[in-house]
Amino acid sequence: MPTIPFTTRLDTELKARLEEIAQYEDRSTSYVANRAIQNFVEEREATRELIKVGLNLAEKGVSISESAIDSWLNSPEDTPFPKPDTFEQ
Repeated sequence: MPTIPFTTRLDTELKARLEEIAQYEDRSTSYVANRAIQNFVEEREATRELIKVGLNLAEKGVSISESAIDSWLNSPEDTPFPKPDTFEQ
């Protein structure tokens, strides 16, 4: 994939931490920073998509009941997220 230069300012402490990670992983600071930015962008894109899906379902009256959410929050960590159980028309 082609690349272009990108300049940014970092706190001195943050740059030192970035350099330490890069050295430990035997990578350049540019590579590590690029991967971090890529992960950040992908996470934000996924979050935005989930919000769009949630808003679309809410407009259609599809939701998860409070009791289902409470039960999920009080369950073991690996319990799957509850499926919609409220359908208003």
